[in-house]
Amino acid sequence: MRTIIIEDEDLTAEDLCLTLKRLEPNMQLCARLTSVREAITYFKNDQPVDLIFSDIQLGDGESFDIFKTIPPKAPIVFCTAYNQYMMEAFQHFGLDYILKPFSDESIHKTLEKYRLLRQAFNKTTLDMVHSVNEGKIADRTKKSLVVIHGDKIIPVQITDIALCYIEFDNVFVKTHGGKEYLINKSLEEMEHLLGDGFFRVNRQHILNRDAIAFANLGLSRKLAINLHVDHPIKISVSKEKYHTFIQWLEG
Repeated sequence: MRTIIIEDEDLTAEDLCLTLKRLEPNMQLCARLTSVREAITYFKNDQPVDLIFSDIQLGDGESFDIFKTIPPKAPIVFCTAYNQYMMEAFQHFGLDYILKPFSDESIHKTLEKYRLLRQAFNKTTLDMVHSVNEGKIADRTKKSLVVIHGDKIIPVQITDIALCYIEFDNVFVKTHGGKEYLINKSLEEMEHLLGDGFFRVNRQHILNRDAIAFANLGLSRKLAINLHVDHPIKISVSKEKYHTFIQWLEG
C-alpha cells in the first residue's frame, strides 16, 4: 500500500507512520509532506499513491487548499484535533475523519474501510468515482451511486433513488424504501448524473418519475407533488418549471 502523510508536526507524523507500519506491514511510505505548498508541488508530478493521511491545519493554510488545486488521486483520511471540518472533509473525497489523538483501533478501522473499498470495486469503478468527484466526466449510463455510510461502502442503484434534496447545505438521496444517505456531490452534479428519469422541480429537490403518486393543482397553477415513498412527502414545483415539468411527466 503506497501511502502519503501530510503532517507538519514531527512527533505526530512519526507516531502515525509507526502505527501504520505496525498495522499494515506491507505499507510503503512514499512521502511525508509538511505544507500546502510542498504537497501541491509533489502532487503535480502525478506520483502513484493508494491512500493519503492528511492533517487539516498546516502552517501555510488548510490541506483542503491542496485538493482544490490538485484533485486527489487517492482516498484521503483526514486527521485533526477539530471536529468542525467533518462535512468539508467528505466533500474532498474523504474516506474517513479521525480525531487526534488517534489510536490503533481508529487507524485499524480506517484501514479496514479502505480494504473493503478496494475489494468491493475494481480499479475502473474507482477511477470513475474519482472522475465524477473531480467533475471531469458526466456519465448518464451509470447504474449506481457509491455512498459511504458509517463503516460501509454502499452502491445505491439509481433506480432505487426516489428523490435527491438539499438540507442545511448538505445533499442527500432518499430511496423508495425510505433510506437516506449523505452524498459527496452537489445538486447540480446529481441533476446531470441521474438522467432523463429525474426532474429538478425546484432549487432543493430532484424527483424520480417513478416516485410520483399524483399532483395537486392549487392556486396560481402551483403544483404540489405527492410521492409514494415510505412516508408521504409533498413537494412543490416552482412556477417557472411548471410547463416543462408537465411535458416531462407526459414523456
